[in-house]
Amino acid sequence: MGWGNKRQWGLAVVLACGVLTGAAIAPAMAAGSDNTKSQGEERGVRFSIDREEYDAQARAAMQVDPVVSAHLGAIRKVALDDAASMDEPGPDVLVFDVEGSRGKGRVTARFLTVSATQEALGPGVLVMQDGTEHAIEGDADALAAEDDHHGHDHDEDLETGAGLFTRQAQDAAQRYPLIRQHIGQITAFEIDSDATGAAPGMNTFVFDLTGDKGRGRLEADFITVSADTERLGKGVLTLADGRRLPFDGEPPGEDEADDGVDADDLFGDMHDNIFTRQAREAVQRYPLVQQHIGTLSTFEIDMMASGEAEGIDAFVFNLVGDKGRGRIVADFITVDADTERLGKGVLTLADGREIAFEGEAPMEGEQAAARIDADRGEAPDTFAREGGIFVLQANAAMQAHPVVQRHIGDIREAAFDRDASWAAQGERYVFDLKGSKGQGRLEAEFITVDADSERIGDGELVMADGKRYPLGSK
Repeated sequence: MGWGNKRQWGLAVVLACGVLTGAAIAPAMAAGSDNTKSQGEERGVRFSIDREEYDAQARAAMQVDPVVSAHLGAIRKVALDDAASMDEPGPDVLVFDVEGSRGKGRVTARFLTVSATQEALGPGVLVMQDGTEHAIEGDADALAAEDDHHGHDHDEDLETGAGLFTRQAQDAAQRYPLIRQHIGQITAFEIDSDATGAAPGMNTFVFDLTGDKGRGRLEADFITVSADTERLGKGVLTLADGRRLPFDGEPPGEDEADDGVDADDLFGDMHDNIFTRQAREAVQRYPLVQQHIGTLSTFEIDMMASGEAEGIDAFVFNLVGDKGRGRIVADFITVDADTERLGKGVLTLADGREIAFEGEAPMEGEQAAARIDADRGEAPDTFAREGGIFVLQANAAMQAHPVVQRHIGDIREAAFDRDASWAAQGERYVFDLKGSKGQGRLEAEFITVDADSERIGDGELVMADGKRYPLGSK
């Protein structure tokens, strides 16, 4: 398995990201983070339910508000103003143009998710067509439930998983002078999971932030210094007026050279790590490479091209040998901890000729697995799927496991390898993990405890540097 391919860590599980991507999907105590405002090409407010259904819930919330009903009467029509909503701070502040039996007005207020079928109106303002303004206090019960949640559970949530990382990332952003100059004291700091998944670099994350001086969008590397600290790396701050301010980030701390965790720590030098060395050996022993390239003197991975290649096992390398030079795109198949096998691919020579090849035949240790794949065929639709209840419960079990905590840390991303899990023996499942301390591949038995939880049985965690840790020895 090639550990350097970001496509395997694509923010696949909502639990690992800690970000909800819609509205009306959580109780009121979780409200305030359920409306997603996208700042990308498709700028606007997004919901996890049908837009008309959400409008109906918002309409009902406004209808029962005493201020709105007193001045607008029976509401006949509501229209969400996406552009104005995007300009308001906070993910749950929305702007509706409302027409009622007594007149027309504009409601700017927080909308709190009470349940999957109910929204409640929070604090805001009603501006009538003639310009008069009326303060909206909001639903007292919904606000009380939200305050109660934040007073008891929210702080605990922030100390685990993605919440811990987000808090540490916010701390890193807050202390950077450029942020203090243009954003000020940060009041809202929210990860954009879609933009983060598409961003280049394993340590690059994208956040929308609001402060007492302004708001903007931060795309930057976040480098783990210790279990308690993230450091802001190189990136770009895009302000609300469109200005882009590139920056170099904070310098490494005095102790970071020994204790810090960055891309080189996770993967090693991508031109000289365990996977690249094993891949080079596989390419070197292939007759087609020996014939046209000869003995390799240069073997360099093209990370960008590898990220765009089809298939999770496909990687791209530039080759130079004593007979010629070229470029190879191929699958690299993990045989064991010491060996990669060259799979199907294409060798492109310096003169432009493309030579397709089938790769090496399966090795002795792979025969059993090959027979299992042949017998079982493709995974059926009913088999565990990404985002399903089993995968979410499995993520919770992995996060709580001592071996995972020790070597992976707080899980930031978890990609479920569905095909490998289907081919694995018994109740074993396979996940690729990225965390605050490191990165690795976990294959283990998952045993159902009850309807709400799974526990990890026998298995193994293989780190990016090739080190292996049995899951049974906690």
